[in-house]
Amino acid sequence: MVADREPSITRVICVRDRFGAVTDASSSKFSAAGPALGYLAQVDYALLAALERMDSEDDFALSLETLDDIVFHNAETDDPTEKLQSKHTIDSNRTLSDASPDLWKTFHNWLVEPSGNNVRLVLLAVADAGTAAARLRVRDGRDVAAALQDLERTARTSTSTENAEYYRVFLNLDPAARRAFLDRVDVVDGAASAVDLQPALERAVRKSVKQQRRSALVDRLRGWWHKRVVAHLDAIARQEQDRITAGELEDQLLEIADSLRDESLPIDVLDMPEPTDEEVSESDRIFVAQLRLVAMASQRLRKCIYDHNRAFAQRSIWQRDRLLEVGELGRYDQELKEAWERFFLPSGDDEPAPEESEVLRLARERFVELDRSDLPPIRRDVSHGWVARGSLHVIADRLEIGWHPVWLEHLRNRLAEVRQDSATEQAA
Repeated sequence: MVADREPSITRVICVRDRFGAVTDASSSKFSAAGPALGYLAQVDYALLAALERMDSEDDFALSLETLDDIVFHNAETDDPTEKLQSKHTIDSNRTLSDASPDLWKTFHNWLVEPSGNNVRLVLLAVADAGTAAARLRVRDGRDVAAALQDLERTARTSTSTENAEYYRVFLNLDPAARRAFLDRVDVVDGAASAVDLQPALERAVRKSVKQQRRSALVDRLRGWWHKRVVAHLDAIARQEQDRITAGELEDQLLEIADSLRDESLPIDVLDMPEPTDEEVSESDRIFVAQLRLVAMASQRLRKCIYDHNRAFAQRSIWQRDRLLEVGELGRYDQELKEAWERFFLPSGDDEPAPEESEVLRLARERFVELDRSDLPPIRRDVSHGWVARGSLHVIADRLEIGWHPVWLEHLRNRLAEVRQDSATEQAA
C-alpha cells in the first residue's frame, strides 16, 4: 500500500544548552544564540523542576523572571519557597571558580534581596571538583564549612575589581549569617544539560503513560508549557500578577496522558488553518482532481481539502511518534475502503449507463451520504470525524478509491506519479 505522500510536519525543537550547543565557526562572536539557547533550556528546566516537585507537593505556584530566573511560591500566600538561578554558557570549559563573577553576582543578588530564611537558593551551573561551588552540590560530599572557608579566603585576597562590591557585602555579614546563608544554597551541577533533559522529563512522567509513549507525552507537554510560559512572561512584562500553578500543569499532564491510552490517540492539529482561496483554486493534488471529476462545489471542496490536510498531518505525527501499532494504519485504511464500497460499488451488473450529467449527480449524492455516515474511527475514543473523512481523501490521493465511476480512466496519467512516490517512500 502506498504510504502518505506528503512530508510530515515538525512541531518540536530540541534545544541544546551549555553542554550540547554547537555553534557555526563562521558565526559572529556577538551572536545571541548562546544566551537564547541558555534561556530556552532554563524554561524547560522549570518544567522539569515543577514535575519533580509534584511528587512531594500537592499545591504550589511558579514564576519565571520575577524574583529570580525560576521561583516557586506558596500557592496560598505567594511567598517564595525556592529561588533558582541559572548560569548558562555554550563554552563547556567555563565553570564556577571561587572568584567567578557569575557565582559572586548571584550571591550578591540573593543577599541584597532577601526573601526569608526558609527559602532554598538553587544555582544551576558547572562546578569543578575542589571549588567552593562543588562543595555546595546537592549530593554526598556536601561540605558547607569548607565552602565557607574557600569563599571567605577569596573575598579577602582576590584583587578582582568586578567582584569588589560582592565581596564587601558578603564579608559584612557576621560569620554565623554567612554560614546560615550558605546552608540554604544548593548547586545543581549540570541540571539543565540538553543531553539529560529529555530522559529526565520522561522519567518525571513515567507514572502517567507506558514507556514507549513517554516521549510523545513530553513533546506535547513541552509544547503546552512553552505557550504557557510565553503568556506568563507577557503578563509579567505588563506588570500583571501571574503564576503557573501545579493544578494547571497536572490537568494538562493528565489530559495528554489520557489521549495516549490504548483506545485513544492525541489530536495535535486542531489549530491548523483552513486552506486559502489560492490553495483551493490552484491545488493539483490527485485527491483534489478526484473531487473535480464530479464537479464538487467550491465550498465543499474547501472542506474536503481541510479534512485531508488535517488527517494527513495527524497521521504523519502518529507515525513519526510511533503511536500506532504495526499495520494499524493499513488495517484502518482497509476499513475505510470497505465503507467506500458500500456507497460506490454498482448495485448490479446490468445497470444501464446513465448520461454523464446523471453520473455526476449520483456521484455527488453518494459522496455526501458517505461523508455524513458513521465512518469507523481509527480507535474507539478518537471522535474527530475529519480523521476518517480526511483519510478517505488520503486513500483517494493514492488512486485506490474514487468518486467518479471510472476515476481510473480519467486519472490514468497520474498513476506513474503515485508509483514514483511509493518507491521513494519505500526507499526512505
